[in-house]
Amino acid sequence: MIRRVLIVEPDPKIARDLFLLLHFEYGRFEPERYEPEIAGSVAEAVEQVQTVNFHCIIIDVDLPEMKGHEAVPLMKTINNDPPIIITTDKNTLELETKVREQDVYYYHVRTFGLNELKLAVHSVFEKLPEVKRSRKRDMAATKPIVLKQLQSCRKEKK
Repeated sequence: MIRRVLIVEPDPKIARDLFLLLHFEYGRFEPERYEPEIAGSVAEAVEQVQTVNFHCIIIDVDLPEMKGHEAVPLMKTINNDPPIIITTDKNTLELETKVREQDVYYYHVRTFGLNELKLAVHSVFEKLPEVKRSRKRDMAATKPIVLKQLQSCRKEKK
């Protein structure tokens, strides 16, 4: 069983650490393994999610275009409501409230350590009835809507 995980993380070092953590969880050649992919921004993530059916998405709160919790509805719309894990370095009550309003699978504060995040990802796959590798259908109709939302978020940031 191949478990496809998208890591949306702008910091290359953290993205690499998460990739390695998941990539070597079961071993690269085991029939049961994680296949993580990395996106450094929401725009990159949207491109990847439109072509690949990810079984779990890990999103950092601090992304270049928008906050990670703001990107959750986009990812859910495009990728058939996958389990989403939000990560952050610093937690506040206000941030946690905004994240939890998005009905994410798990909210991970990095100070708890990577092992807890690994357990959360593992838990996603224990709860899914069947995880299969699959390609997404053509999302041409969805793409203009998503791009429009990204552009409006960029304008608001400026």
